[in-house]
Amino acid sequence: MAFKKVLHRLTAPVHELDEQHLREFAAAIDEAVNIADAKPREEVTVAGEIKYVRIVPRPDGSPWLEATVADGTGSLTVMWTGRKKIAGVRPGQRVLVTGRGAPNGPGGRLLIYNPRYELRA
Repeated sequence: MAFKKVLHRLTAPVHELDEQHLREFAAAIDEAVNIADAKPREEVTVAGEIKYVRIVPRPDGSPWLEATVADGTGSLTVMWTGRKKIAGVRPGQRVLVTGRGAPNGPGGRLLIYNPRYELRA
């Protein structure tokens, strides 16, 4: 059995191994649910990794910081209004986010505005 695991690690694509590690990280956090199971309009806590961060310009002049968080089962978008940057919020950072999801995110993904967040190692 151990040989089978080693062989899998040596032959599996890197992105597949990364997703597996991410799913294991998220599953280890008791209060977190899978992003794939998160429902719009419900308070949700998810654990994952920040994949992308960008600043969204707004017509009123106050930018929004947008991040895509993935947990190996899916991804969602979080947006902090009126922010250009937040210390520690960067691609590759693992994070726990909590908030009420809106169903109108980019690409049909769940969107959470101004979530509570906790950076994880």
